[in-house]
Amino acid sequence: MKAAELGAELGARAISHLEEVSDEGIAAMATAGCSAVLLPTTAYMLRLKQPRARKMLDEGVIVALGSDFNPNAYCFSMPMVMHLACVNMRMSMPEALAAATINAAYALGKSHTHGSLEVGKQGDLIIINSSRWEHLIYQFGGHNELIEYVIAKGKAVYKK
Repeated sequence: MKAAELGAELGARAISHLEEVSDEGIAAMATAGCSAVLLPTTAYMLRLKQPRARKMLDEGVIVALGSDFNPNAYCFSMPMVMHLACVNMRMSMPEALAAATINAAYALGKSHTHGSLEVGKQGDLIIINSSRWEHLIYQFGGHNELIEYVIAKGKAVYKK
């Protein structure tokens, strides 16, 4: 199919899904700085082969995560997405966190204003009741119990 190679050649910022991508496609994406938006819930729900996140990361591709919230993958829980990425795609928890935040912002062309806690960036974050941030990913379901606050644009929009 060579979709990844074509996307990289055309200067695409991001290519999504990538359940089927060649080694050449991965190399082309890494060279072009084209991010891979991987959707582990889609592959899980449709019983597809999981994207090769580990290979992409090892080759230098910027990997982002998304839920692909739609009727085929009816999940909008990013902690669940990160959990599946760690278990099924062999990503580490720090890699999954980066993929769900700063790398996702990069894929959208917004990493200069979103995706990390830095002075001058938009304050979108969650505050969890846990001794470690990894607990948000450890749990398979029930992670909502950990979320104390949701802050969007610097303002609390949810308080438990």
